Amino acid sequence: MDLSTARLRSLASRPGLILGWFLALAVAVLAYWPGLGGPFVFDDFGSIAALGQTGGVTDWESFRAFVLGGHAGPTGRPVALLTFLLDANNWPADSWPFKRTNLIIHLVNALLLGALTQQILRALRYPARDATWIALVAAAIWLLHPFLVSTTLYAVQRMAQLATLFIFAGLLVYVRARQQVDENPVRAYWTMSVALPVFTLLAMLSKENGILLPILAGVVEFTIFRSLATPLNRYWTYLFIGLPGVVLLLYLGVRSADGRFFEAVEPRNFSRWERLLTELRVLVDYLRHWFLPELYTAGVFQDHVQKSTGLLTPVTTLLSLLFHAALAALAVLARRRAPLLALAVLFYYASHLLESTVLNLELYFEHRNYLAAAFLALPLVTLAQQRLPARQFLIASVLVCGLLAGFTRYSATIWQTYPSMVAASAQKAPGSARAQSQFALNMYNAGRHDDAIIVIDAALQAIPHDTAVDVTRTTLLCNMGVLTPEQFADFSGRMAERTFDPRSVDILTTMLDGIVSQRCPAITATDAANMFLDMARSPDNADPGSLRYSQLQYFIGLSALSAGDLQQAVESFDRSLQSRPGASHAMLMAAHLATLEHYEEALHFSSIALRQFDEEADDLLSTGRVRRDDILTFQEQVRAERNAARDGGSDDE
Repeated sequence: MDLSTARLRSLASRPGLILGWFLALAVAVLAYWPGLGGPFVFDDFGSIAALGQTGGVTDWESFRAFVLGGHAGPTGRPVALLTFLLDANNWPADSWPFKRTNLIIHLVNALLLGALTQQILRALRYPARDATWIALVAAAIWLLHPFLVSTTLYAVQRMAQLATLFIFAGLLVYVRARQQVDENPVRAYWTMSVALPVFTLLAMLSKENGILLPILAGVVEFTIFRSLATPLNRYWTYLFIGLPGVVLLLYLGVRSADGRFFEAVEPRNFSRWERLLTELRVLVDYLRHWFLPELYTAGVFQDHVQKSTGLLTPVTTLLSLLFHAALAALAVLARRRAPLLALAVLFYYASHLLESTVLNLELYFEHRNYLAAAFLALPLVTLAQQRLPARQFLIASVLVCGLLAGFTRYSATIWQTYPSMVAASAQKAPGSARAQSQFALNMYNAGRHDDAIIVIDAALQAIPHDTAVDVTRTTLLCNMGVLTPEQFADFSGRMAERTFDPRSVDILTTMLDGIVSQRCPAITATDAANMFLDMARSPDNADPGSLRYSQLQYFIGLSALSAGDLQQAVESFDRSLQSRPGASHAMLMAAHLATLEHYEEALHFSSIALRQFDEEADDLLSTGRVRRDDILTFQEQVRAERNAARDGGSDDE
C-alpha cells in the first residue's frame, strides 16, 4: 500500500468522517443561504398564516386551535404545525426563521440518511471504511441536489421534510434491530415492534404519506435482508409490514371505486384514470431531473404538465409504462446480485405509491421526490467506489458534489424574491398558465404595462383556451383603463362556453375588484353579473351540487351586490351556501353585506354561519377555520352599527 492510498483510506476514519460531514453540511448551508430570506408562497398562506387567526398563539386555547386545527390533510398534521411555533407565534411573520428551520431539518435528514445507508451497507457485509465513505458521498449528493430546493425553501413543505425525517429514523432503528434478530431475537423484535408504529404515527401526523414507513421497511427487507439473514417471523411480518400495506392498497382501491374513476372530480380537470396514466410520464420526468439536474426547474409552477388521456395520447405514456415495468422487473430479478439497485428502484416506486397514483392531487410536485430519491445515488456511488482508484473516487465525488452545490446555490438565489421565482419559472415553463399570468401581473405592478401585455398575449397564443390567462389579460386591460365593451363581451362569450375552473377564483376576484373600483369605466358591475349568470347557465356549470355552481353563484351575488341588486345578491348567496355549506363561506358573504350597510342581510348570513359552525364542530373531519367567538363579535358590531344608523336617521328627521 502506497502512502497516498493510506492517506485516502484514513479519511474514512472517525476524524475523516467528521471532517467529511462537516464539509458537506457547511457547503449545503452556503448553497442554501441566499434563499433563506425568500418570501412565503402559495400554501404557506393557507397553513402558516393560521398563526394569526386567533390573534397569535398565546395560550392553551389558541395553541390547541392552531396545532390541532390544521386543514392541510385528513390528520391535520399537528406535528408539523407544532414545529412552526419554533419560528413564530403570530402572523404576519418573517419567513427567514421558517426557512432556516427547514434547512436545519434538511441537514438532519442527510445525517439520518447517511447513518441509514451505512447500516444497510454493513448488513450487506461491506467493509466498515467502504460503507462509511459510500454513505457519506451518497447522502451528500442527496443533501446538495438542486431538485430538492423547492422542498427545503418552501416553508410549508416542512410537512414533507418531517415525514421523511421520521421515516428515515424509523428505518434506521429497524435496520439496526433487524441485524440483531439472530443474536438477540427478543430485543430485536421488541425494538422493531415499537419503532415501526411509533415512527409511522409521528410521520403521518407530519404528513399522511408517513403511512408508507412499514411498506418501505418491507422494501428494505425484500431487497437487503431476505437472502442474507434469517427470515423474519411470518406472523410478525404479516402484522407489522403486510397489514399496513394491505390497508393502504384497500384505501387506494376504495378511493378509486366510487363510480367516478373515469370522470373529472372537482377541482381537477382530469379523472383518476387520466391521473394514473399521466403519473407514468411524470415519474420518468422526476428521474430525468434527478440524473440530469438543471440550474433551475419550473419550481412551484407545474400546471403546464399535460394530462394523458390514453396509453397512446401521448405515445410517451405507453413508453413510460414499458420503462417502469422493465425497471421494476429488473429490480426484482436482480435483487440478489444487485441489492442496492433493487433498493433504489423499489424504494422510489413505493415512496410514490400514495401521492403519484389515483388520489385527486395535482399532477406534478417536486417535493414528492424528497423521500423517493433517498437511495437513487447509492448504486452509482457504490459502483464508482468499487471501480475507481481511491484518489479518482475522491476527486469524482468532490466534483459531483461541488457541481450539485453550485446548481443549488443558483436555485436558492432565484428563491430570494417572488418576482425572480416567477420570472425564472415563466421562462422555464412557457406552457404554465399560472407562471405566465403571474409574470405578466408582476410586470404590470412594476410599471411595465406594455411588457405585461406582450407577455400575456404570447401566453394566450401558447395556451389559447386557458381561463387564467384569459382572465389575467382582461384584468390587465381593465386596470389600464383600456378595456372596451366589445372586448369584454368577447371575453364573456368565451367564458360562457368553458367549463368553469375553480382554481381561477383568485384572479376572477381581482378582475371583479377592478370593475367595481371603476378602473375600467366602460364596464359595470352589472356587466360582470351578466357574465357570471351566462357562465352559470352552461350545462357543465349548472349542477347544484358542484363546487363550480357554488362559486359561480357566489360571484353572481358579489357582482349583483356591487351593482345595487340586493335581492339578486341574497338569492345567489343563498344558492351558493345551499350547494356548499360552510361557516367561513357564509361569514364572507355577511362581511360583504355589512360593508355596504345591509345590516339585516349581514345578520341573516352570520346566523347561517353560526348554525353551520355548530354543525361543523360535530364533524371531526371538518376544516372550517372561522371561530364561534368571531361570529358573535361580528353580530354585535353589526347590530351596533345598525342601531347607530337608525339613531342617526331619527335625528335627521
